[in-house]
Order: sequence, then structure tokens, then C-alpha cells
Amino acid sequence: MRVLKFVAIGFGGIVALLVVVLLAARLLINPNDYKDRIAKAVEASTGRELALAGDIRLSVFPWVALELGPASLGNPPGFGAEPFAAVRHAALRVRLLPLLRRQLQIGRLDIDGLDLRLQRNAAGQGNWQGFGAAAPSPAPAPGPGAGALRELAGVAISDSRVSYQGLAFEKVNLEVGRVTPGEPAPVKLRFSLAAAPRAISLAGQFELTPDVAKSRYRLARLQLGGSLSTGPGAAPVPWSFSTPELSVDAAQQTLHAPDFSAQLGAAHLTGSLEASRILDAPGVRAAFKLAPLSPRELLAQFGVTLPRTRDPRALATLAASGNLAYGGNALRGSDLDVHLDDSALHGNAALTDLDTRAIGFDLALDRIDLDRYRSPEQAAPSSQPAQLPGGALEGLLMNGTLTVGSATVAGVSLTQLHAGVAARGGVTHIAPATAKLYGGNYTGDITLDGRGAVPAMSLKQSMSGVDVAALARDFLKSRRLSGRGTITSNLTTRGGTSDALLKSLNGRAAASIDDGAIEGVDLWFEINRALSLIQKQSLPSGQGSGRTRFDTFKASADVVNGVASTHDLSIASQNLRVTGQGTANLATEAIDLRVKATVYKGAAGAAAGTLADVPLTIAGTLTSPTVRPDLEALARAGVQQQIEKHKEELQQKLQDQLKDLLKFK
Repeated sequence: MRVLKFVAIGFGGIVALLVVVLLAARLLINPNDYKDRIAKAVEASTGRELALAGDIRLSVFPWVALELGPASLGNPPGFGAEPFAAVRHAALRVRLLPLLRRQLQIGRLDIDGLDLRLQRNAAGQGNWQGFGAAAPSPAPAPGPGAGALRELAGVAISDSRVSYQGLAFEKVNLEVGRVTPGEPAPVKLRFSLAAAPRAISLAGQFELTPDVAKSRYRLARLQLGGSLSTGPGAAPVPWSFSTPELSVDAAQQTLHAPDFSAQLGAAHLTGSLEASRILDAPGVRAAFKLAPLSPRELLAQFGVTLPRTRDPRALATLAASGNLAYGGNALRGSDLDVHLDDSALHGNAALTDLDTRAIGFDLALDRIDLDRYRSPEQAAPSSQPAQLPGGALEGLLMNGTLTVGSATVAGVSLTQLHAGVAARGGVTHIAPATAKLYGGNYTGDITLDGRGAVPAMSLKQSMSGVDVAALARDFLKSRRLSGRGTITSNLTTRGGTSDALLKSLNGRAAASIDDGAIEGVDLWFEINRALSLIQKQSLPSGQGSGRTRFDTFKASADVVNGVASTHDLSIASQNLRVTGQGTANLATEAIDLRVKATVYKGAAGAAAGTLADVPLTIAGTLTSPTVRPDLEALARAGVQQQIEKHKEELQQKLQDQLKDLLKFK
């Protein structure tokens, strides 16, 4: 008990001593005695004159409170004698006990009668710039928690005025609620426009650094953000904004700029702007026109170098115009007219929900060659397979339609393309997709599923009446097949790369082609070689024509893990029919087919009057097949032929032997 008594006495003594010290500071220290010293320190730091016309009042408990006013801060040289800023009264309070624990808890900051006069001189410099000389070297970092700002009770600016180049905002009242690190602070602003100027002009420099580029900005519920890689030597980019007339009605909460001009580096934007409910729930409508510019030049000003493209002239020109509307947590563009190089895009697009970033669109593109924008072709094929989207699909929300007059992608040319696109929950569905394709019609239903760790895809496609030679030439870079026909497929696959997608391909495909030819293979030549072997004649000389014409080509295939198996291959012409079965590995392109060629009498190129079934093997790859007589099947056919040839003689001998045996008995 005696110990507790001594502790209590000691604590009470400390409190009493603290109270005495605070009272002594309050009674003995007059802050007005330091006016000149404060003014000189401010002038040395900022280069501007501080005038403290009113008294400075100090209190120390329970707050360390400082009140002053009237006071003013002068302009730099060249801006006249009137002050840069003046206040009637200002008060700042800091909690004492947390301050003793090296924690900064600021109470409400009150400013009454602020008069802020912003100006620009003839050289374009603002009077808010150039506060003092270069900043001194930073002092050593304080220890943990030293002076850490824990919270700010609020800021209140009342009955104030802000002016700039003839534009004056009167009766400005700003209230900011409690400010705590990591939490949003409520803000209320009210003002009235004292005079509408004939012209407003703003200018400056914009310096894009990685930190700025990755920042996110929020105005009401409008949120914009992203990430942009910038070069280390990016120079500041000039910007400007001007309008001949800006009218603001704070009571009606409206803003109107019938004509404006803005510039950021090489980008020059003109248009008009009007807004409603600008303080409560902003709604904005604007018409804009972007003058033609070079995207490469604009991004180069920010230190960004665009990747090389197959066409070095790609991304050379961009221009746009249209209308924008913001409100109701949505940003909409209408009557859009965008020109990129030789392509023109028209229609409407919107971020229908800024929180979820849902996209809606109805767009029409006249023409585009996507291959122009692909990376340059490499001299040697890359060993790295192409990476396909997976997780990028998870957060995609999209619903819209796209029409394209003509398009080229991966060498394939399409016209009159129309596609509906819907994406939600990691699944993107493209259907119906229709187009004109090499004189025929294309229909498709494509689904991309990015919900799992490995993306999946399903494809239902049909091409009817297409010029197969042109399709194979552009898409497969092959000239081995010609004709006109129908190709259908119903396939599923999954994988993170193009190689994995081929190896996991499953489903069914079919083709029916009329009046065409197989290039690189002369079946008649190989058949004659086989017939010569059967008839024990000399083999034909030469290499053949390298071409096999046909009237019809039909086949269907079941695809399992990237291997297509067919059992109904059929190639027919007037005097020839080829049937067979076999496999084709779509990943390695290896083929293994066993076919039977039936030659009818009178066939051109065959021995006169022949009628035979000739077995052949087709091996190698899809791009370089080899056709050879099936020697094993030929041998079996030869034995069977000898059996058939001597069949009657053997039967007669057997009957004679049976008769002799019966006589003996």
C-alpha cells in the first residue's frame, strides 16, 4: 500500500508540474513577440512577404491551439502589390497528450474569409509557382511513429473567394470531414460564380512517371485508372485548355462551355461541354473532335515506344469524333467516328457500369487488315508456342454486336462479317457469327471458357460453297487442294498455348469437295506402277504429272486428343474411285492412310481393258505426303489371284481323287 501511495504521489506531482509549466508558458510566452521572426522565416523560405496584421493567440491545453488573423501572403515579383492570399481568421488545433507520445492528431482546421488570387504573367508563369529556392536536402528520417499523422478532424473553409484571370468564385464554402489514412473523407462544396469571363485559358506541363501512370483517380463515381510503361527519359509534355466562355450556376448546379479547345502534346481536342447536378450527382454531356495525329508520335512524347509491326506504316494516323455522356454510373459514347490508318469505325459504345466495367457496343468497321499490326515474321519459327488468354476472361463483362465490311486475319479474308459477343462469369460467347468467305458462306458459334486454371474452347463452324484452293492458300499456306465445297466441324479443346489446344482437340469434322484436284500427288501414275507390279511388267518411267483430278472428295473424321481418324475417305472421278481409312496427327501433321484405288475399264492412263483394285499407302506429312503401292497388300492379292486362276483345275483333281477312293471301297 505504501508503494501505491508513493506512486500516486509521484504521478500527481508530475501532473502538477506539467500544469504549472503549461500555465507558465501560457502566461509568460506572447506569440505576438515572434511576428517579425515568423515573417522573416516565411520570406526566406518562400520569397514572399507575410503580413500578420492581427493578433496571434496561443492556448496549450487540452489542445495546442494557434489562432491568427487577419493575415496575408504576398505575390512574387512581377505580379503586382496585391496579396497572393489573405485570410480574415484561421485556427489550428493539435491534441497535446498524443503529441507528447510523438503522435500528431490535428483537430479541425478553420479558415474564414480566404481570398485566393491566382494569376499568370506574360511569360505564362503562375503566381502559385516558384515558392522559394530548391528544396534543401532531406533531413534524416525520424524514428518510428515520430510526428505520424493519425487523423485530421476536418477542414472548414467559409465565406471565401477564389479568382483566376477574371473568373471569380464567390461565397466558397468547403467542408471536409474526418480525414483518416486509408479511408475516404466526405466533402461538401458550395460556391457561386461572380462573373462569367469572355475567355479562359489554362496551360502547364504534364509529366508522366510510373507512379503517376499507375495511380487511380476518382471523381464522384467516375473512376479511371490503368498502367502505362514509360521510358526513363520521358520529357514533360505541355498541355493547355481554353474556352471563350464558361458559365457556372452553383444554385442550379449547371456548367456550360459551348466551345473548348484542349491539347496534350500532339493530341488536339475541340468540342463543347455541359454538365448538370455538378455538386450532387454529376451528369456530363460533351461533343468532341480529335484532330488527326500519329499514335506513335504521341506516345513517344511520354517515352513509350510501340512494338514493331509487320507494316511499318501501321499506327500512323488516328482521328476521332462523337458524343460522350457520363451519369448514372455509366459512360456512353454515341455517333462515334474513329479512323485508324485505313480503317473507319462507326457506332455506339458504353461502359454501362463503371464499378463492374461492363461494356456494351454496337459498332461497324468498314475494313481492317489485322495482319498489318502483328509482330514481324521471324526468319526461323519460334520454339515458344503462342500464349492464349485465360485469366483475362474472368472479369470480362461484355454484350454487343460487331459488323465488319472486310477483314484479313491470319491471312484469311472475310467480308460482310457479323458477330454477337457476350461475356460474363469468365465465359465469352461469340454467336451468331456469319460472314462471306471465298465465294461461300461461313457460320460459327465459338465459346471461350476462362473459369478454370486452363482455358477451354468449343467451336461449331460451317463453311459452305467456299473456294477451297483460295482458303488453303491463305490459311494453310498450301496449294495442295482445290475445288469448291463444304467443311463442317464441332470441336472442343483446352490449353494455355496453341500447341496444347491442338493436342487436346476432340470432336468431329467433315468435308465434301466437288470438281477439284489434289496437287503434288499423281494417283494415276502410282496406280500404273502398282498394276505393272501385279502384271510383272516394267515400271513406268518418269515422275508423273503431280496432280490428281477428282469429281468428288468426301471424308469425315473423329478427333481424339489431336489425332483425326477417318474410315470413310472417298475420292471419285469418272473411271477411278479411291476409298480408305487412316489417321492424321494435327499437332505433328503426320499422316498414315491405307487406300484402295478401283480402276474401271477405259480409264485414261491405265492399261487398256484393265479392271483392278490397287492398294496404296499415303504417309509423310500433310504438307509433304508420299504415295506408294502397298506391297504387302499386293502380295496378298497376287496369291489370291493365283488361287482363283487355278481354282477349277484344283477342284477337278480333287474330284478325280475322290472318285478313285470310292471305287477302291
